Amino acid sequence: MSLWICPICGKQVSIRHYDPTDFEDDISIILKRGLGRGMGFEVVDRYSLLDGSDPDLLNLISDRIAIIYDLLYEDEENNINNKELFEIEDDEDINELEEEVSE
Repeated sequence: MSLWICPICGKQVSIRHYDPTDFEDDISIILKRGLGRGMGFEVVDRYSLLDGSDPDLLNLISDRIAIIYDLLYEDEENNINNKELFEIEDDEDINELEEEVSE
């Protein structure tokens, strides 16, 4: 069995059962209360964290997601920057060649 670890919460999830298309595009807070020993829990309240009710928790999650975003797209940004650098160098070389040829 192959598992991956969520970089936000640390939960291990089976790759076979991971389907993010079913996920909500929200960060929900769910309040539960116990029903007694061995009786389970019931949902008391559910609300969106995006409504600003807990800015400290939202900032923690936001900072973590920013780190993950940077990890995922760091190589792409470096590749784009390198391409831009090489394009500039290539253009400079062409200009130097044109000057040498014209002299």
